[in-house]
Amino acid sequence: MPRLAASLTELQIRRAKPGDKPYFLSDGSGLVLWVSPAGLKAWRVRYRLPDGSRPAPATIGHYPEVSLSEARIKAIEIQRTAKQGKTTAGIRKAQQEAKAAVGAEQEAAAQERADIEHASLRAVSGRWMAEKRATWALETYRKARLVVESYLVPKIGDLDVRVMETKNVRPLLIEMAKETPQLARKARQYVASIVEQAINEGLRSDDSRLRLDRILPTYRSGHMPAVTDNTNKLGDVMRAIDAHENRVVRAALILAALTAMRSGVVASARWDEIDLDAGEWRVPGKNPDGTHRMKTGQDYSTSLPDQALVVLREMHERNMGGEYVFPPQARQKSPHLSRDALSKALRDMGFQGEHTTHGFRASLRTLGRERLGIDVDVLEAQLAHAPKDEVEAAYARVKFREKRREVMQAWADYLDQLRTGLVAPMDKARQEATVVPTEARPADQRLPPDGSGQQANILQWEKMPPRHKPWLKDQEGQKVTPAPAEAQSVRPSASADGGLDMVYEKKLSERSKPWLRKDF
Repeated sequence: MPRLAASLTELQIRRAKPGDKPYFLSDGSGLVLWVSPAGLKAWRVRYRLPDGSRPAPATIGHYPEVSLSEARIKAIEIQRTAKQGKTTAGIRKAQQEAKAAVGAEQEAAAQERADIEHASLRAVSGRWMAEKRATWALETYRKARLVVESYLVPKIGDLDVRVMETKNVRPLLIEMAKETPQLARKARQYVASIVEQAINEGLRSDDSRLRLDRILPTYRSGHMPAVTDNTNKLGDVMRAIDAHENRVVRAALILAALTAMRSGVVASARWDEIDLDAGEWRVPGKNPDGTHRMKTGQDYSTSLPDQALVVLREMHERNMGGEYVFPPQARQKSPHLSRDALSKALRDMGFQGEHTTHGFRASLRTLGRERLGIDVDVLEAQLAHAPKDEVEAAYARVKFREKRREVMQAWADYLDQLRTGLVAPMDKARQEATVVPTEARPADQRLPPDGSGQQANILQWEKMPPRHKPWLKDQEGQKVTPAPAEAQSVRPSASADGGLDMVYEKKLSERSKPWLRKDF
């Protein structure tokens, strides 16, 4: 029988690459090499029975276990036996081998699919997050899961990290940078960590990290919006919170403002952490599942000012035996109030881009230092900031508990003054012109005869909370007398149009003018 195809060579067989579908390479005389998508290469032979029929080709072996020359010999033997009409063991064996070969091919294909899935970015990122979760704060895990599941997996989740290159990730990061630049930077960081995970698992070589440093355009990120210099605006924020219709959200916002705790910690506050009698909130550093509750992972406690105890007792009455201080609202699926509900409330009240829940921390850090004169170390301890390095962590163990109790009550009183409008706006010119009468100040706050230190004392007096100014207490039946001449001489004078100064004068009640007191 003449050959209808050119004979195969060993070089052709070795170079045969798998394709999307199985295909054949013919050697002639009914012998073909079958190449599967998984890369398997099997010898098959076509033959005729005495009745002229052509059964399914018989598999006689796999390459390279069966060489080209051996396959040709076996093919001739099978064809000769079949032509004689003998149901020999050779034919039955060939059929059995063919079935076994199909099973092996299916098993190999299934194993290859499993290997590809195991090495996909989707699977590697899942294992990466599972390993990191124990060391991450809840908010860090939430953000990583958001970026991975909402951005990375839908676009590049099927990529095989064993062969993934920078060019495969670059388009997605650039697209994200146009819409969400901050999340794009997080995504770049997460992709690098996922590749590191693949290297640790042996899926990639040690020198196969991606080059992602200069992919994204330059972006200057800012801080979270916070009121740090406009006390009028902060007063507006406190009044808006006080009038919020949702009592649960209102109470959570007030607690965040008075304690300067992170919004996630406030929203997930538990009753077993709070001692209403002692006025103390003790926050464990980690959750029961081992994840971080505090950002540093260290236990933390803060005192609760009187105003915070009021709203907490209100929530306790509404609690009905719940575990969390602030129960979930509306369609929230979490067991406690969502931290996003606090940010949304401030946005809905008109403070988008001006102030956030996290911004109360910046307000305390700035105004507490500038207006109330709180020591920097005390502020840092209250904000539970992590030490800058290991040396500082080893020595900075002072917690300032008693001092923090005092200053946090002063901070709560100061916010109350802003909310009620008792703190008048003062620009630099008015600060220089406004002098509180000497008789109206405690002995350690009075100005020296030569007037030196006037500015510092005025600012220090402004920082003092009302409980440190007994002359501000409104006593029933108190008689008043005209202000001393020196007090009248330093009162703010009306401007030409009577504008801002008149507003300032209007805000000053009699109890805010201590020199009118008879018994002072």
